[in-house]
Amino acid sequence: MAPVAGEDDARRTSLLSALRCGEALSVCYHLQPDDLASLFCVAKWCSCSHRAKLWCSYYVLRWGADGTGAKTQVRPLRSWIDDTPAPWPLVVGFCSPQSALDHLFWFVPVIRSTLLVKKQKHRPPPSPRLVWQVASRVRATPMGSERVCRCFVCDSLEVAPPGPEPQHFRRRWTRPCPGCARFAHRSCLERRLLALDVGDAETQAARIPELCCTQCGTPYQTSRRFPETVPELLAATLKEWRYVLRRLLLFAFFFVWLYTLAEHYCVQEGNIDKEVCILLAFTAPLMGVSVSQRFHRGIQMIWHTPNRWRYFQIFGFFAMLFYLVSLKAFQPQRWAELVREQPWLAWLHQAHYTIHTSVLGTFVLSCVSCLYLATASGVIFLFWKTSLRVPTVADTTVVECGPLQSDTGTVNCGLCQLGLCLDNTCM
Repeated sequence: MAPVAGEDDARRTSLLSALRCGEALSVCYHLQPDDLASLFCVAKWCSCSHRAKLWCSYYVLRWGADGTGAKTQVRPLRSWIDDTPAPWPLVVGFCSPQSALDHLFWFVPVIRSTLLVKKQKHRPPPSPRLVWQVASRVRATPMGSERVCRCFVCDSLEVAPPGPEPQHFRRRWTRPCPGCARFAHRSCLERRLLALDVGDAETQAARIPELCCTQCGTPYQTSRRFPETVPELLAATLKEWRYVLRRLLLFAFFFVWLYTLAEHYCVQEGNIDKEVCILLAFTAPLMGVSVSQRFHRGIQMIWHTPNRWRYFQIFGFFAMLFYLVSLKAFQPQRWAELVREQPWLAWLHQAHYTIHTSVLGTFVLSCVSCLYLATASGVIFLFWKTSLRVPTVADTTVVECGPLQSDTGTVNCGLCQLGLCLDNTCM
Protein backbone atom coordinates (compact mmCIF):
# COMPACT_ATOMS: atom_id res chain seq x y z
CA MET A 1 0.00 0.00 0.00
CA ALA A 2 2.88 2.35 0.62
CA PRO A 3 4.02 2.45 -3.05
CA VAL A 4 0.44 3.14 -4.16
CA ALA A 5 0.14 6.04 -1.73
CA GLY A 6 3.47 7.38 -2.92
CA GLU A 7 2.34 7.20 -6.54
CA ASP A 8 -0.86 9.07 -5.69
CA ASP A 9 1.13 11.81 -3.96
CA ALA A 10 3.45 12.08 -6.93
CA ARG A 11 0.53 12.39 -9.36
CA ARG A 12 -1.07 15.07 -7.20
CA THR A 13 2.21 16.98 -7.02
CA SER A 14 2.76 16.79 -10.77
CA LEU A 15 -0.85 17.82 -11.48
CA LEU A 16 -0.58 20.73 -9.06
CA SER A 17 2.67 21.86 -10.66
CA ALA A 18 1.07 21.70 -14.08
CA LEU A 19 -1.90 23.70 -12.89
CA ARG A 20 0.39 26.30 -11.38
CA CYS A 21 2.18 26.73 -14.68
CA GLY A 22 -1.09 26.96 -16.56
CA GLU A 23 -0.29 23.91 -18.70
CA ALA A 24 -3.21 21.79 -17.55
CA LEU A 25 -5.68 24.63 -17.19
CA SER A 26 -6.70 24.09 -20.78
CA VAL A 27 -8.85 21.32 -19.35
CA CYS A 28 -10.68 23.92 -17.25
CA TYR A 29 -10.84 26.47 -20.02
CA HIS A 30 -14.50 25.76 -20.83
CA LEU A 31 -15.57 25.71 -17.19
CA GLN A 32 -17.38 28.69 -15.75
CA PRO A 33 -15.92 30.33 -12.63
CA ASP A 34 -18.68 28.87 -10.44
CA ASP A 35 -17.91 25.35 -11.67
CA LEU A 36 -14.20 25.92 -11.26
CA ALA A 37 -14.73 27.17 -7.70
CA SER A 38 -16.71 24.03 -6.91
CA LEU A 39 -13.92 21.90 -8.38
CA PHE A 40 -11.28 23.65 -6.28
CA CYS A 41 -13.38 23.19 -3.14
CA VAL A 42 -13.68 19.41 -3.48
CA ALA A 43 -10.23 18.77 -4.94
CA LYS A 44 -7.93 17.41 -2.25
CA TRP A 45 -4.83 18.43 -4.17
CA CYS A 46 -5.86 22.14 -4.15
CA SER A 47 -5.04 23.88 -0.87
CA CYS A 48 -6.17 27.37 0.08
CA SER A 49 -2.68 28.79 -0.38
CA HIS A 50 -2.58 27.60 -4.02
CA ARG A 51 -6.01 28.84 -5.14
CA ALA A 52 -4.88 32.43 -5.75
CA LYS A 53 -2.26 31.26 -8.25
CA LEU A 54 -4.73 28.91 -9.87
CA TRP A 55 -7.32 31.68 -10.32
CA CYS A 56 -4.64 33.95 -11.72
CA SER A 57 -3.64 31.30 -14.27
CA TYR A 58 -7.28 30.72 -15.14
CA TYR A 59 -7.93 34.41 -15.77
CA VAL A 60 -4.76 34.87 -17.82
CA LEU A 61 -5.62 31.82 -19.93
CA ARG A 62 -9.14 33.01 -20.75
CA TRP A 63 -8.84 36.79 -20.86
CA GLY A 64 -5.13 37.53 -20.87
CA ALA A 65 -5.04 38.73 -24.47
CA ASP A 66 -4.96 42.35 -23.21
CA GLY A 67 -1.58 41.77 -21.56
CA THR A 68 -2.74 40.63 -18.14
CA GLY A 69 -0.13 38.50 -16.42
CA ALA A 70 0.86 37.08 -13.08
CA LYS A 71 2.44 40.41 -12.05
CA THR A 72 -0.72 42.39 -12.75
CA GLN A 73 -2.27 43.91 -9.64
CA VAL A 74 -6.02 43.36 -9.22
CA ARG A 75 -7.99 46.11 -7.53
CA PRO A 76 -11.73 45.73 -6.87
CA LEU A 77 -13.32 49.20 -6.66
CA ARG A 78 -16.00 50.19 -4.19
CA SER A 79 -17.35 52.79 -6.62
CA TRP A 80 -16.58 54.25 -10.04
CA ILE A 81 -14.90 57.26 -8.42
CA ASP A 82 -12.79 55.81 -5.60
CA ASP A 83 -10.36 58.68 -6.11
CA THR A 84 -12.71 61.39 -4.78
CA PRO A 85 -10.52 64.26 -3.53
CA ALA A 86 -9.91 64.41 0.18
CA PRO A 87 -10.10 65.79 2.82
CA TRP A 88 -13.78 66.66 2.99
CA PRO A 89 -13.54 70.44 2.33
CA LEU A 90 -11.91 69.73 -1.04
CA VAL A 91 -14.94 67.66 -2.06
CA VAL A 92 -17.37 70.59 -1.79
CA GLY A 93 -18.29 71.62 -5.32
CA PHE A 94 -16.89 68.44 -6.86
CA CYS A 95 -18.78 65.66 -5.04
CA SER A 96 -20.65 63.71 -7.70
CA PRO A 97 -23.40 66.02 -9.00
CA GLN A 98 -26.24 63.98 -10.46
CA SER A 99 -28.38 66.62 -12.17
CA ALA A 100 -28.33 70.17 -13.47
CA LEU A 101 -29.52 71.48 -10.11
CA ASP A 102 -26.65 69.72 -8.35
CA HIS A 103 -24.22 71.67 -10.54
CA LEU A 104 -25.98 74.97 -9.84
CA PHE A 105 -26.60 74.51 -6.13
CA TRP A 106 -23.45 73.03 -4.62
CA PHE A 107 -25.09 72.56 -1.22
CA VAL A 108 -27.62 70.02 -2.54
CA PRO A 109 -25.10 67.15 -3.05
CA VAL A 110 -23.29 68.22 0.13
CA ILE A 111 -26.50 67.90 2.14
CA ARG A 112 -27.26 64.61 0.41
CA SER A 113 -23.83 63.24 1.30
CA THR A 114 -23.92 64.60 4.85
CA LEU A 115 -27.36 63.24 5.66
CA LEU A 116 -26.62 60.02 3.76
CA VAL A 117 -29.85 60.34 1.80
CA LYS A 118 -28.55 58.01 -0.90
CA LYS A 119 -25.89 56.09 0.93
CA GLN A 120 -24.37 53.38 -1.19
CA LYS A 121 -24.07 50.00 0.41
CA HIS A 122 -20.47 48.92 -0.01
CA ARG A 123 -19.40 45.39 0.72
CA PRO A 124 -16.09 44.91 2.51
CA PRO A 125 -13.16 44.49 0.12
CA PRO A 126 -12.29 40.89 -0.71
CA SER A 127 -9.23 39.18 0.68
CA PRO A 128 -6.07 39.51 -1.44
CA ARG A 129 -6.27 35.75 -2.04
CA LEU A 130 -9.72 36.17 -3.63
CA VAL A 131 -9.13 39.12 -5.95
CA TRP A 132 -8.39 36.95 -9.00
CA GLN A 133 -11.49 34.88 -8.32
CA VAL A 134 -13.57 38.07 -8.10
CA ALA A 135 -12.10 39.31 -11.37
CA SER A 136 -12.86 35.98 -13.07
CA ARG A 137 -16.44 35.87 -11.84
CA VAL A 138 -17.14 39.46 -12.92
CA ARG A 139 -15.39 39.02 -16.27
CA ALA A 140 -17.52 35.97 -17.08
CA THR A 141 -20.77 37.94 -16.75
CA PRO A 142 -22.47 39.40 -19.86
CA MET A 143 -21.32 42.93 -18.95
CA GLY A 144 -17.96 41.79 -17.63
CA SER A 145 -15.91 43.38 -20.40
CA GLU A 146 -17.26 46.81 -19.35
CA ARG A 147 -16.59 46.30 -15.65
CA VAL A 148 -13.10 44.81 -15.82
CA CYS A 149 -10.35 46.83 -17.44
CA ARG A 150 -6.56 46.72 -17.43
CA CYS A 151 -4.29 49.75 -17.57
CA PHE A 152 -1.31 49.10 -19.84
CA VAL A 153 0.63 51.91 -18.17
CA CYS A 154 0.57 50.83 -14.51
CA ASP A 155 -0.37 47.18 -15.23
CA SER A 156 -3.34 47.12 -12.86
CA LEU A 157 -6.64 45.32 -13.38
CA GLU A 158 -9.63 47.12 -11.89
CA VAL A 159 -13.02 45.54 -11.21
CA ALA A 160 -15.76 48.16 -11.18
CA PRO A 161 -19.03 47.68 -9.28
CA PRO A 162 -22.39 47.41 -11.04
CA GLY A 163 -24.23 50.63 -11.63
CA PRO A 164 -24.07 53.72 -13.82
CA GLU A 165 -20.72 55.01 -14.98
CA PRO A 166 -19.53 58.55 -14.24
CA GLN A 167 -20.76 61.29 -16.53
CA HIS A 168 -19.05 61.50 -19.89
CA PHE A 169 -16.93 64.53 -19.00
CA ARG A 170 -15.38 62.68 -16.05
CA ARG A 171 -13.92 59.51 -17.46
CA ARG A 172 -11.66 57.27 -15.40
CA TRP A 173 -10.49 55.23 -18.38
CA THR A 174 -9.20 56.28 -21.79
CA ARG A 175 -8.55 54.46 -25.03
CA PRO A 176 -5.84 56.69 -26.52
CA CYS A 177 -5.14 54.75 -29.74
CA PRO A 178 -7.93 54.13 -32.27
CA GLY A 179 -6.09 51.16 -33.77
CA CYS A 180 -5.39 49.26 -30.54
CA ALA A 181 -7.96 47.93 -28.10
CA ARG A 182 -5.93 48.94 -25.06
CA PHE A 183 -7.13 51.11 -22.21
CA ALA A 184 -5.31 53.14 -19.59
CA HIS A 185 -6.08 55.27 -16.61
CA ARG A 186 -6.57 58.85 -17.65
CA SER A 187 -4.44 59.90 -14.69
CA CYS A 188 -1.56 57.64 -15.82
CA LEU A 189 -1.57 59.14 -19.31
CA GLU A 190 -1.80 62.64 -17.88
CA ARG A 191 1.31 62.01 -15.79
CA ARG A 192 3.16 61.09 -18.98
CA LEU A 193 1.70 64.16 -20.66
CA LEU A 194 2.85 66.36 -17.81
CA ALA A 195 6.32 64.82 -17.89
CA LEU A 196 6.63 65.82 -21.55
CA ASP A 197 5.61 69.40 -20.66
CA VAL A 198 3.15 69.72 -23.52
CA GLY A 199 0.26 71.07 -21.51
CA ASP A 200 0.17 74.32 -23.48
CA ALA A 201 -1.23 72.77 -26.67
CA GLU A 202 -3.75 75.21 -28.11
CA THR A 203 -5.97 72.87 -30.09
CA GLN A 204 -7.66 69.63 -29.23
CA ALA A 205 -6.23 67.93 -32.30
CA ALA A 206 -2.61 68.75 -31.47
CA ARG A 207 -0.35 65.76 -32.04
CA ILE A 208 2.47 64.77 -29.71
CA PRO A 209 5.17 62.73 -31.46
CA GLU A 210 6.85 61.83 -28.17
CA LEU A 211 3.65 60.36 -26.70
CA CYS A 212 2.50 57.61 -29.03
CA CYS A 213 1.25 54.04 -29.03
CA THR A 214 3.95 51.50 -28.24
CA GLN A 215 2.36 48.90 -30.51
CA CYS A 216 1.49 50.71 -33.74
CA GLY A 217 3.30 54.02 -33.22
CA THR A 218 0.18 56.17 -33.69
CA PRO A 219 0.63 59.55 -31.94
CA TYR A 220 -1.83 60.28 -29.20
CA GLN A 221 -4.01 63.35 -29.41
CA THR A 222 -4.59 65.89 -26.67
CA SER A 223 -7.93 67.12 -25.46
CA ARG A 224 -9.32 69.25 -22.65
CA ARG A 225 -11.30 68.41 -19.57
CA PHE A 226 -12.71 70.22 -16.56
CA PRO A 227 -10.69 70.60 -13.35
CA GLU A 228 -11.83 67.98 -10.84
CA THR A 229 -9.96 69.05 -7.71
CA VAL A 230 -9.21 72.33 -5.99
CA PRO A 231 -5.46 72.18 -6.81
CA GLU A 232 -6.27 71.58 -10.50
CA LEU A 233 -8.71 74.48 -10.49
CA LEU A 234 -6.19 76.84 -8.90
CA ALA A 235 -3.45 75.76 -11.31
CA ALA A 236 -5.74 76.31 -14.32
CA THR A 237 -6.72 79.72 -12.91
CA LEU A 238 -3.09 80.81 -12.62
CA LYS A 239 -2.41 79.60 -16.14
CA GLU A 240 -5.28 81.71 -17.52
CA TRP A 241 -4.44 84.76 -15.40
CA ARG A 242 -5.13 87.23 -18.23
CA TYR A 243 -8.68 85.95 -18.63
CA VAL A 244 -9.19 85.93 -14.85
CA LEU A 245 -7.90 89.50 -14.58
CA ARG A 246 -10.35 90.70 -17.22
CA ARG A 247 -13.23 89.06 -15.41
CA LEU A 248 -12.19 90.54 -12.07
CA LEU A 249 -12.04 94.02 -13.58
CA LEU A 250 -15.54 93.54 -14.97
CA PHE A 251 -16.79 92.36 -11.56
CA ALA A 252 -15.20 95.40 -9.93
CA PHE A 253 -16.96 97.70 -12.41
CA PHE A 254 -20.36 96.19 -11.63
CA PHE A 255 -19.65 96.33 -7.89
CA VAL A 256 -18.79 100.04 -8.00
CA TRP A 257 -21.92 100.73 -10.02
CA LEU A 258 -24.13 98.82 -7.59
CA TYR A 259 -22.41 100.48 -4.63
CA THR A 260 -23.23 103.95 -5.94
CA LEU A 261 -26.88 102.93 -6.28
CA ALA A 262 -26.85 101.51 -2.77
CA GLU A 263 -25.44 104.77 -1.42
CA HIS A 264 -28.45 106.57 -2.84
CA TYR A 265 -31.21 104.11 -1.86
CA CYS A 266 -29.94 101.94 1.01
CA VAL A 267 -27.92 104.31 3.24
CA GLN A 268 -28.75 103.89 6.92
CA GLU A 269 -27.34 106.39 9.47
CA GLY A 270 -24.81 107.66 6.94
CA ASN A 271 -23.26 104.25 6.15
CA ILE A 272 -24.11 101.27 3.98
CA ASP A 273 -24.89 98.16 5.95
CA LYS A 274 -22.22 95.42 5.82
CA GLU A 275 -24.85 92.89 4.80
CA VAL A 276 -25.68 95.03 1.77
CA CYS A 277 -21.99 95.12 0.81
CA ILE A 278 -21.82 91.33 0.99
CA LEU A 279 -24.90 91.00 -1.20
CA LEU A 280 -23.37 93.42 -3.72
CA ALA A 281 -20.13 91.43 -3.72
CA PHE A 282 -22.07 88.35 -4.85
CA THR A 283 -24.42 90.18 -7.21
CA ALA A 284 -21.61 91.82 -9.19
CA PRO A 285 -20.10 88.48 -10.36
CA LEU A 286 -23.60 87.28 -11.31
CA MET A 287 -23.99 90.32 -13.53
CA GLY A 288 -20.57 89.58 -15.02
CA VAL A 289 -21.63 86.01 -15.74
CA SER A 290 -24.84 87.20 -17.42
CA VAL A 291 -22.86 89.23 -19.99
CA SER A 292 -20.21 86.54 -20.67
CA GLN A 293 -19.91 84.77 -24.02
CA ARG A 294 -20.11 81.39 -22.29
CA PHE A 295 -23.51 82.20 -20.77
CA HIS A 296 -24.98 83.39 -24.07
CA ARG A 297 -23.52 80.41 -25.95
CA GLY A 298 -25.04 78.04 -23.39
CA ILE A 299 -28.47 79.65 -23.85
CA GLN A 300 -28.16 79.27 -27.62
CA MET A 301 -27.26 75.60 -27.28
CA ILE A 302 -30.27 74.68 -25.14
CA TRP A 303 -32.80 77.10 -26.64
CA HIS A 304 -34.21 74.61 -29.15
CA THR A 305 -34.28 71.76 -26.64
CA PRO A 306 -36.68 70.93 -23.79
CA ASN A 307 -33.99 72.20 -21.40
CA ARG A 308 -34.89 75.81 -22.14
CA TRP A 309 -37.84 75.49 -19.76
CA ARG A 310 -35.37 74.68 -17.01
CA TYR A 311 -33.63 77.95 -17.84
CA PHE A 312 -36.91 79.86 -17.39
CA GLN A 313 -37.50 78.15 -14.05
CA ILE A 314 -34.01 78.95 -12.79
CA PHE A 315 -34.29 82.53 -14.04
CA GLY A 316 -37.62 82.99 -12.25
CA PHE A 317 -36.18 81.54 -9.05
CA PHE A 318 -33.20 83.90 -9.09
CA ALA A 319 -35.44 86.88 -9.93
CA MET A 320 -37.65 86.08 -6.94
CA LEU A 321 -34.64 85.79 -4.63
CA PHE A 322 -33.19 89.04 -5.96
CA TYR A 323 -36.37 91.03 -5.34
CA LEU A 324 -36.79 89.56 -1.86
CA VAL A 325 -33.20 90.47 -1.03
CA SER A 326 -33.79 93.97 -2.40
CA LEU A 327 -36.84 94.23 -0.14
CA LYS A 328 -34.62 93.58 2.86
CA ALA A 329 -31.89 96.01 1.74
CA PHE A 330 -34.34 98.82 0.92
CA GLN A 331 -35.37 100.54 4.17
CA PRO A 332 -39.06 101.63 4.66
CA GLN A 333 -37.92 105.12 5.69
CA ARG A 334 -36.52 105.75 2.21
CA TRP A 335 -39.97 106.05 0.60
CA ALA A 336 -42.03 107.40 3.50
CA GLU A 337 -42.31 110.81 1.80
CA LEU A 338 -43.67 109.16 -1.33
CA VAL A 339 -46.45 107.62 0.76
CA ARG A 340 -47.52 111.06 1.94
CA GLU A 341 -47.84 112.18 -1.67
CA GLN A 342 -49.51 108.94 -2.77
CA PRO A 343 -51.83 107.76 0.04
CA TRP A 344 -52.85 104.63 -1.87
CA LEU A 345 -49.34 103.25 -1.17
CA ALA A 346 -49.90 103.38 2.59
CA TRP A 347 -50.92 99.74 2.91
CA LEU A 348 -47.86 98.60 0.97
CA HIS A 349 -45.57 100.78 3.10
CA GLN A 350 -47.19 99.43 6.27
CA ALA A 351 -46.60 95.84 5.11
CA HIS A 352 -43.00 96.70 4.28
CA TYR A 353 -42.52 98.30 7.70
CA THR A 354 -44.11 95.34 9.49
CA ILE A 355 -41.82 92.88 7.73
CA HIS A 356 -38.74 94.90 8.68
CA THR A 357 -39.70 95.37 12.33
CA SER A 358 -41.22 91.98 13.18
CA VAL A 359 -39.08 89.11 14.41
CA LEU A 360 -40.63 86.64 11.98
CA GLY A 361 -40.21 88.96 9.00
CA THR A 362 -36.58 89.66 9.88
CA PHE A 363 -35.88 85.93 10.25
CA VAL A 364 -37.50 85.09 6.90
CA LEU A 365 -35.61 87.83 5.07
CA SER A 366 -32.35 86.71 6.69
CA CYS A 367 -32.99 83.14 5.49
CA VAL A 368 -33.70 84.49 2.01
CA SER A 369 -30.40 86.40 2.07
CA CYS A 370 -28.50 83.25 3.08
CA LEU A 371 -30.23 81.27 0.33
CA TYR A 372 -29.36 84.00 -2.18
CA LEU A 373 -25.70 83.94 -1.16
CA ALA A 374 -25.58 80.14 -1.38
CA THR A 375 -27.19 79.98 -4.82
CA ALA A 376 -25.12 82.90 -6.14
CA SER A 377 -21.91 81.24 -4.95
CA GLY A 378 -22.98 78.04 -6.72
CA VAL A 379 -23.47 79.84 -10.04
CA ILE A 380 -20.18 81.70 -9.68
CA PHE A 381 -18.30 78.51 -8.85
CA LEU A 382 -20.00 76.62 -11.69
CA PHE A 383 -18.90 79.15 -14.30
CA TRP A 384 -15.45 79.33 -12.73
CA LYS A 385 -14.72 75.61 -12.89
CA THR A 386 -16.33 75.06 -16.33
CA SER A 387 -14.66 78.03 -18.03
CA LEU A 388 -11.18 76.61 -17.45
CA ARG A 389 -9.63 73.48 -18.92
CA VAL A 390 -6.95 70.97 -17.98
CA PRO A 391 -4.92 69.23 -20.74
CA THR A 392 -5.44 65.49 -21.07
CA VAL A 393 -5.09 62.68 -23.61
CA ALA A 394 -8.07 62.32 -25.92
CA ASP A 395 -10.31 59.28 -25.65
CA THR A 396 -10.96 57.78 -29.09
CA THR A 397 -14.13 56.02 -27.87
CA VAL A 398 -15.88 59.30 -27.00
CA VAL A 399 -18.00 60.78 -29.77
CA GLU A 400 -18.89 64.41 -29.30
CA CYS A 401 -22.64 64.96 -29.60
CA GLY A 402 -24.39 68.23 -30.15
CA PRO A 403 -27.26 69.48 -28.00
CA LEU A 404 -29.86 68.30 -30.53
CA GLN A 405 -28.55 64.73 -30.73
CA SER A 406 -29.93 62.00 -28.51
CA ASP A 407 -26.80 60.49 -27.07
CA THR A 408 -27.48 58.83 -23.71
CA GLY A 409 -24.42 60.29 -22.04
CA THR A 410 -25.24 63.86 -23.01
CA VAL A 411 -28.99 63.59 -22.36
CA ASN A 412 -28.33 62.56 -18.74
CA CYS A 413 -25.50 65.04 -18.27
CA GLY A 414 -26.40 67.98 -16.03
CA LEU A 415 -23.85 70.29 -17.68
CA CYS A 416 -25.20 69.44 -21.15
CA GLN A 417 -28.69 70.33 -19.93
CA LEU A 418 -27.32 73.73 -18.90
CA GLY A 419 -25.30 74.21 -22.09
CA LEU A 420 -22.06 74.41 -20.11
CA CYS A 421 -20.37 71.14 -21.01
CA LEU A 422 -17.12 70.61 -22.89
CA ASP A 423 -18.69 71.45 -26.28
CA ASN A 424 -19.20 75.03 -25.06
CA THR A 425 -15.69 76.35 -25.62
CA CYS A 426 -16.48 80.01 -24.90
CA MET A 427 -14.92 81.54 -21.81
